[in-house]
Amino acid sequence: MKILFRTSGGSVANKELGTGHIFRTINLSKQFKGHKKIFLVEDYGGVKKILHDNNILNIKFLKPNLSIKEDYEKTLKIMKEEKIDLIIIDKIYTSKIYIKKLKKETFTIYITDLFDYEFPANIVVNGFIGLKNNITSNKYNSKCLIGPSFQILSNKYEKKLKIKKNNDLLITFGGYDANNIIENLCSILPNFLEKLKIKIILGPITKKPNCLTKIENNFKNKLKIIRYTNDLRKEIFQSRVGLCSGGVTTYEFASLKVPFGIICQYKHQRITALEWEKIGCGINLGENDKELRGKIEIFLKNILEHKMDFKMNKILIKGNGAKKVKNEILKSFKEEKNKKNR
Repeated sequence: MKILFRTSGGSVANKELGTGHIFRTINLSKQFKGHKKIFLVEDYGGVKKILHDNNILNIKFLKPNLSIKEDYEKTLKIMKEEKIDLIIIDKIYTSKIYIKKLKKETFTIYITDLFDYEFPANIVVNGFIGLKNNITSNKYNSKCLIGPSFQILSNKYEKKLKIKKNNDLLITFGGYDANNIIENLCSILPNFLEKLKIKIILGPITKKPNCLTKIENNFKNKLKIIRYTNDLRKEIFQSRVGLCSGGVTTYEFASLKVPFGIICQYKHQRITALEWEKIGCGINLGENDKELRGKIEIFLKNILEHKMDFKMNKILIKGNGAKKVKNEILKSFKEEKNKKNR
């Protein structure tokens, strides 16, 4: 079977992109062993390297910011040239007209987030924490896989670890720190590094600020900084608490029962942050504004004094969401194919 993954992301300013959509499609693609996979990508900066680092080399690129008509026409052309059997779309601001037209051409899966799953695809996947786990239908009669049990994480999260907690705090803002949050932490961290052991993962397309290098030199035994890791699961598990943005990383922390603070990089992450705080797994620290410094200082002080009360046993994310989604896709694709052959 030939599968086309249509996605977008990168380091462009003033767009709610980041790299969550990219990593989600990477995670799902690794489940389809034995199938031919092609990535069709809008690269807003740094995505090609991320794909190559994950051994994904069969990539075609689209010019960013295409109109719906241009996007559809170029996507359809590639689908026909490559004789695609099904398309998996995971990109922000996807038009329902675009999805509907593609569905007429081939079996179509759309991956979305937050509370909305009303899209005219064959299958809609939404692993949002605010939804109850369920397989249901929407108004378009699409099969909908909803709730955090369908959140698409790396298959590494299926396996649990038994290792020592080496860090008090792990700071990571995904693949790209869009709002320079790490740079703003430079004035806060030195006040806590005497007593807290902290690790920072910059992300594959985030530049290391000079102020952070200075702090690293002054606190060599207390602060460790890396650009990228091939095993984020291990890094999370080795930490008592996390500090992240409100994307897919929150689910990775929750799946390992490591509590976290959330700094929202994009508007839509506010909704996710509120849901995590509501169930007691995370603390919503808001956005990168004037009030953030005070909130982070309280957050770090509470870590130091073991004052935070989290309810990590309340959420069960087993880490097998990608496998479940893959199985449902193959099952429904086979059923659809059998219908057409009758």
